[in-house]
Amino acid sequence: MSQSQVVSFRASGHFLNWIEAQKLDGESVSQAAQRILKEVSGTSTAVATESDTNLVSTVAAKSVDLLISDRIAPLIQRIAAIEERLEQLGVN
Repeated sequence: MSQSQVVSFRASGHFLNWIEAQKLDGESVSQAAQRILKEVSGTSTAVATESDTNLVSTVAAKSVDLLISDRIAPLIQRIAAIEERLEQLGVN
């Protein structure tokens, strides 16, 4: 006999964005998280197609791009401020 229990957790930042990016049409964030956990654990009854795999790859790539851009943005701003200051000082 299978036992079930409600599981609740907080997701923030990139993890929540990643889950939201994985949502299927009409699916809530909680439903997406449950589906993802089932897929990862191998208990999902869904059959992955090549287009599903391509979609997951695309979403994963976009998630990585977002993560990288979030990390790089402050560095780019800092470099721009340094360059501006160097121009003000007449250093080329």
